[in-house]
Amino acid sequence: MSLALDPAAIRALAERFIRIPSVSPDVFAETEFARALLAEIPVPLERGEWRVADGRPVVWARVRGSVAPPGPRRAVLLLAHYDTVGVGEFATLGLPAGERAGFDPPALRNLFLSYTSESLPPGSHELLEDLAEEKRRPGTWMFGRGAADMKSALAVALAVMASLADDPALAGDVLLVVCPDEEHASAGMLAAVGELARLREDEGLELAGALNLDYACEPVAYAGVMGKALAGIYVIGRPTHAGTPFEGVDAAQLAAAIVSRATASRGLVDQWEGITGVPPVALRLRDLKAGYNVQTAVEAEVELNLLTFARPLAETLEALRTEALAALEDLARAMRELRAWVEPGHAAHGGEDLRSRVLLWPELVARAGEPGELFDSEGRLDPRAASLMRVRKLVRAARLAGPAVVIHLLPPFHPHAAPGDGPLVRAARSVLAGEGIEVRPFYPYITDASYVAWRGEPPEALATFMPSYGQEYRLPIQAMRALDLDVVNLGPWGRDAHGLFERVRADWAFWKLPGVLAEVMKGALAPPPR
Repeated sequence: MSLALDPAAIRALAERFIRIPSVSPDVFAETEFARALLAEIPVPLERGEWRVADGRPVVWARVRGSVAPPGPRRAVLLLAHYDTVGVGEFATLGLPAGERAGFDPPALRNLFLSYTSESLPPGSHELLEDLAEEKRRPGTWMFGRGAADMKSALAVALAVMASLADDPALAGDVLLVVCPDEEHASAGMLAAVGELARLREDEGLELAGALNLDYACEPVAYAGVMGKALAGIYVIGRPTHAGTPFEGVDAAQLAAAIVSRATASRGLVDQWEGITGVPPVALRLRDLKAGYNVQTAVEAEVELNLLTFARPLAETLEALRTEALAALEDLARAMRELRAWVEPGHAAHGGEDLRSRVLLWPELVARAGEPGELFDSEGRLDPRAASLMRVRKLVRAARLAGPAVVIHLLPPFHPHAAPGDGPLVRAARSVLAGEGIEVRPFYPYITDASYVAWRGEPPEALATFMPSYGQEYRLPIQAMRALDLDVVNLGPWGRDAHGLFERVRADWAFWKLPGVLAEVMKGALAPPPR
């Protein structure tokens, strides 16, 4: 094993990275981390940075292979991100550093080892087992924000790059690209895609694929990436006094009913060749009242996370319409029956046909007729806020009365891509089979790696269903199509990513993974047999 793959040194570097805050979106903190990352790139490597619009750097490093087989120069793209989610929950631990304790792996380890089953939430059997193992075998786990997602991967990536730079038989290049903002809006990757497409064109590179270093929950690799559609659900009620709830429709109650039904719906769970995906999750649920009063909510909004393997966007939103309509009908029926019980003189008669009350965005546009030009915020507004303003304007122009629902698409959008069969995927399957490591279809979490290809979804669908597309929100679809890379995800494994007890398994991350990654990339770059 090369000295560049020294496990103790890799672990120490990972801990140094964890100690440097890089919560996104924070231009100053992320820029400071990028500076530290650049300083740690081994001397023989080429390095540089590309910038997103607000100045945050996309850091890159490159190893050029010393062997040049006939034909176009081959390269593998190695992807990572340096930002993390926030650390607010660490303030509840009571450590002197407050929430910044999330950046202190030794302090977290010492505290967590003092926990008993009574100190932990119910059902924490796995955590208790891991803590017991850490007591028996100190160093088995490393804790802290970014330990799993994905500061450990950054340390591994630099070590692997240094190792490959010393390899006299490397038959191509490895380009490491480390982005900010992955946990927020993928601004870093969206900026990098154009640079990568330009580099590929300028140098005539043949890209063998993108090796993504995101975490997993066990030592396993994935080929292909899940897609994500963030559905906006705008709900219109019919306001009334809180003392006469049957005289109106509470938009907050209706929004909650839609969330309850949609997040438990099998019809919204995508499937692919016998694999079942993840159910929807509500990322936001709120009424739009300006302040307190005793009037029921006129408006409410929901942001619903929908993950896809292959289902087209239009089909996904139609399935959501079905669930929203069923929620309206179920709630209307329940309220009629409740009123008949509360007010015996009121019979629970059948209600109105609500099918015309659930609209997709293009149907609202058609119903509004000619409302005048929708405003252009010239990028000054958050795209989700701008979408809400446009929906509200068209609802008023269409004179749409409650109860009603408008379903539309919000940023960010991540396209799905099924597992490929290119050089990187084949190399991963070959190398990992010898290690007893499975290559499964579809990385199960959302990742920046979605943006290195555009396969399947017609781009026009975004403009059709997303009010902010082409104004506050754009995707470099032409560059994504030009890259058209297969994705393999192979990174550290750990538990509780984005949670209080985030931790990475050290023996895999710092001992085993670096060598496996190097072999996969060398295999992908090797010229095909004649």
